[in-house]
Amino acid sequence: MSSFSLALVAAFFWGMSALLEKWGLRNADPMAGVVARTLGILLGVVIFMVLAPELPRRFIQMDGRSKLALMGGGMMASIVAQVFFYRALKDGDVGRVSAVGGAWPVFAFVLSVLIFHEPLTRGKVFGVVLVTMGVFLLK
Repeated sequence: MSSFSLALVAAFFWGMSALLEKWGLRNADPMAGVVARTLGILLGVVIFMVLAPELPRRFIQMDGRSKLALMGGGMMASIVAQVFFYRALKDGDVGRVSAVGGAWPVFAFVLSVLIFHEPLTRGKVFGVVLVTMGVFLLK
């Protein structure tokens, strides 16, 4: 599968998860929802390690910087960003909140250019402009 196809599959599952999360937040506090989601992640990790028993060894072999960077990303995405997303999702429309929250690639693009010096291409800039316009249209 190409990286584009894999990203589309990921987008599908993220889209489905937003529907489940909106449904779950109907009668739940957003902070408690983040705890429930995190427990779901923990269960997923346990299942993942049962199905792929070499993973703990591969994790131990990972260098410290990689572990810290990935754990920091996990904290930002699965805790910090999720708190704000759930607060928005609790009272907002799934489509609007998901589309605006899903504009994170704009920030990733800008930061990747500034930090990793990734190349600016017309296609990338045009895509970022379209996403940004979409966010403003949803406001």
